[in-house]
Amino acid sequence: MASKEVKSALKNAREAIKNKEYKEALKHCKAVLKLEKSNYNAWVFIGLAASELEQPDQAQSAYRKACDLEPDQLLAWQGLANLFEKSTQTDFKAELPRVYQKLITLYESSDKVKCYEVGKKLVEIYHTEKNHLQVARLWCRLIQLKEDAEEGVVGRAGLQKLWQEMTQLLADSVEEQDNETQQHLINAFEKAMSLMDNIPSEDHKKLSANYITCLSKLPHEEVKMKEACEAMLSLYPTHAFPLEVLGTHYLRSGVCSEEAGGCFARLLELDADSGLAHIGLGAKALEEGRYEDAVSSLAAGLKRARSCSVGWLRLAQAQLKLHRYAASAVSCRQGLKVLDGDAGGAEPRRRLLRMKAEALVRAGGEQNADEALEALAQLDDADNDPDLVSLRGRAYLQKGLVDKALQVSSVLPPEAHPGQAEVLVLRGLAQLARDELREAEESFLKALELKPSSGECLFLLGRLYWDMGEETRRDKGKAHTHLLKAAKLDPHLGVTFRYLGHYYRDVARDPGRARGCYKRAFELDASEAEAGPPPWTSAWSRETWTLPWPS
Repeated sequence: MASKEVKSALKNAREAIKNKEYKEALKHCKAVLKLEKSNYNAWVFIGLAASELEQPDQAQSAYRKACDLEPDQLLAWQGLANLFEKSTQTDFKAELPRVYQKLITLYESSDKVKCYEVGKKLVEIYHTEKNHLQVARLWCRLIQLKEDAEEGVVGRAGLQKLWQEMTQLLADSVEEQDNETQQHLINAFEKAMSLMDNIPSEDHKKLSANYITCLSKLPHEEVKMKEACEAMLSLYPTHAFPLEVLGTHYLRSGVCSEEAGGCFARLLELDADSGLAHIGLGAKALEEGRYEDAVSSLAAGLKRARSCSVGWLRLAQAQLKLHRYAASAVSCRQGLKVLDGDAGGAEPRRRLLRMKAEALVRAGGEQNADEALEALAQLDDADNDPDLVSLRGRAYLQKGLVDKALQVSSVLPPEAHPGQAEVLVLRGLAQLARDELREAEESFLKALELKPSSGECLFLLGRLYWDMGEETRRDKGKAHTHLLKAAKLDPHLGVTFRYLGHYYRDVARDPGRARGCYKRAFELDASEAEAGPPPWTSAWSRETWTLPWPS
């Protein structure tokens, strides 16, 4: 008899819900539960009625009870999903993904179309929560479901669209993703491109560009990125984008290979106004020791790409190599300005600060020394790096603080450290400032032993021997030999040629070579006024001139 009463009460509850008589429905359901406490349908009807009566907590409780009774039945889970979707309660929204997951599991074996629909809703939640891995995993599962549900009816175009949708969901967050998600994304791009029918086409070109952009953000996918760029160039040879991505990669990584040079040259052929191409070719020239060409190309590139911090860094390096210290400091300032507020620019900022300090110290003057010390103060390793310690000591010398400079140079790094030579040079300069010429000579000679290719050490020794007096000045084995070696090792230092000019004028009595050296000094540095009248004036033009070695 109880079974008939239960069926009758459930029928009445269903009719009441149909007629929107929700309170009446609750009465019938309670009657059922008095007879049968674990009646699944009664709990589902209570959940539905309570939901319509805006009693969300009671509705959830009822649906949960039904789910516990019959966890593999759909109705209660569907009811929970509807309840949570309509609600604005935070705790309900937090539970929605778990409900969707259960529905997907239940639908997977019974209704693949609905499974796909619920899956897309869950993907949206994961996407909003930036749960990138779950987005990738679930979307792959949905594509498989779509194929299974329609038994191939979805077709090539339909599959292509689905894979492309996946790339759109994940491409913007590629740098935040773990490796598994990134591999899913790369696979989605490759699938989407391989399923396109019209190749080449604008759509394919756009998707290829998006793929390359994605790969360019993943340093460990350099090989794939290069392959993708080459593939795009083969299909779209007049399109500059893949060359720009490759060029940017080469610049950031400091690669100056023939491959990199070819990339920049090709980009310049496509776009004569490409700032990136000019900067890249300038960086290549710098690497090859063609400093004048480097300055020319880098300056041209930076006119068009002023926000390229790497370009300013390379220009400052080239100017420093040419001993254009004031210009190098200006380039460093510009590069640092570009990097302001860039959290990812710590390493280029550190390099620019180091270079700025060196340029300012070598430029001379107390004001420059103060600015150099400010730059050094911003470097964490300024007290431990021998090169930076040496620069600080040189700044003290510029300010006339000789004792402080000597104190800085008193602690030498280990002999194996490449910075030891710089500290010895500093010590020698400080000793020179105190007229301790023999001690300075000893310091410079020790520095030269450690760094035999140093044009600066050779020049300092040559100048020292020249200034020691008439007897030493005439010793070709000292002043002349060291100055000549310095000029060959560093042919861009004007002051070396000035002293060579003095030597050929006053000691060797060779006016032709003296004029050649003075002219070279003027060409390198117009401030070399001590060299005498410019060699292109009438006073010099009637005479021939030569450098001390074949030019």
